[in-house]
Amino acid sequence: MSKAELTDAPETYVREHRETLIEIIKHSDDDFVRALCLAALVKYGADPDVEQLQEEIARLDELQEKVR
Repeated sequence: MSKAELTDAPETYVREHRETLIEIIKHSDDDFVRALCLAALVKYGADPDVEQLQEEIARLDELQEKVR
């Protein structure tokens, strides 16, 4: 694997597995795993991903407040 391929690897992975990462953030019970997925999307995802994640996080916060 070339240096260029290694450098592009995180962006490629996030682009190809975006939906899976979002599903893990939405449904996982493991906060550490959710944080890793969120960090990958924020660091290596496209800007619209960040905006969508912020909306999802706000929605989840609202749901948690209702449950408490």
